[in-house]
Amino acid sequence: MKFIVFLLKKIRSLAEVATGTEIAFKRRPRVKIRLHPKAVSDGRAMALYADLTDKFCTFKPSNVFEIGANYAQDAEYLRKRFGLKEPDIFVFEPHSEIIKAVRELYNFNSYNIAISNHNGRAIFHAIDVENNEYQNSGISSLKKGLTTHSQNFIDIEVAVVRMDTFIRENKIETVDFLKLDVEGVNYEVLEGFGDELSRVKAIQVEGEYRQYWEGQKLYWDIEQLLRKNNFELIYFSLSDDGVQSDSFWVQKRYIARAANDGY
Repeated sequence: MKFIVFLLKKIRSLAEVATGTEIAFKRRPRVKIRLHPKAVSDGRAMALYADLTDKFCTFKPSNVFEIGANYAQDAEYLRKRFGLKEPDIFVFEPHSEIIKAVRELYNFNSYNIAISNHNGRAIFHAIDVENNEYQNSGISSLKKGLTTHSQNFIDIEVAVVRMDTFIRENKIETVDFLKLDVEGVNYEVLEGFGDELSRVKAIQVEGEYRQYWEGQKLYWDIEQLLRKNNFELIYFSLSDDGVQSDSFWVQKRYIARAANDGY
């Protein structure tokens, strides 16, 4: 083990000289999850947000909510990383074929519904997971795509629920970690929490800077809504092309130290 550590340090030193940069390694628990072959990712991107939760939050998550779950790989990664049980996980995915596979993989609280800012029914543009030119199972949406071709989607009618309705009907006391990625409807989902957004402790959310979906709200709208509801930005990452970001927000009363304390 000592030799491996020595070797890694030598490799890092050589890489720093070659690139003119400083390279830092972060040790974290190794998490291995069961993964559906059509999952859009392997869940490991959540390691960063778990690290941020450990560093900046005053609480240890007792539950995880994932809205726009795909095959729930991110929820499963977070479950294992936070040491939670399957009943502590709540996933929402309106794609009936995908949620069926999720239920075969995990014993989560899984809901075959869309989440937005109203209660009722709506048309959901479900990606054809077996036959789409993008080879991407994670681009279904309640909104019509502006950069995708309709022949890759199957339009279905789905139930739509506001999260404040869901929270009250299911007597949810807190949402400790919310992972949100619903392809152009992130703002509407957050709006649908209403006053119950105060029950949410931490949020990881994606945002865009130009519309990919018809009538889509952009990052600035999401930022304004979260700041208005007493969330503080802890982490922000912009894609190389400058059109998409990932951010992590925590309710101010749950922040352990100033966000500029050096992550």
